[in-house]
Amino acid sequence: MISVLLPVRGETMHDNHPSVPGFENVILEDSYVLDIAVHPGLLTLKLDLLLLPRHPRYRAPLPGERACFRPAAVVFSPVRALHWTGQSVVKAAIDASGSADYGSIDALTALGEDSYEILGDWGEIIVQSEAPSMSIDPTHID
Repeated sequence: MISVLLPVRGETMHDNHPSVPGFENVILEDSYVLDIAVHPGLLTLKLDLLLLPRHPRYRAPLPGERACFRPAAVVFSPVRALHWTGQSVVKAAIDASGSADYGSIDALTALGEDSYEILGDWGEIIVQSEAPSMSIDPTHID
């Protein structure tokens, strides 16, 4: 797991944001949210994460691929409070291979020291938690 420090309110996460350790050389806005899981004390966003060429896990896209994607997770823990609006409009998009996704993370913003806002097609989540961590699936074969 990589610890993450997020930008202050008003700054959103963008590709290769140098002030966000652990989120360098990835693009959340072009990654796919595969699942959002909420459990007592835990929020997990499972992603098909887009890696930029400078990322250590990057590899050139194979024929038919548009970019380098890796299975990953963004985890908030321990969660002290969570408010999720817009869930009633959540509908998965199904691609040609039959895989479902819920769009992307449009913004991940620090609202304060222990509060974060996450926005996407799946709604808005306000979570009170320590800084999130991100991990890329180490078992994914290149």
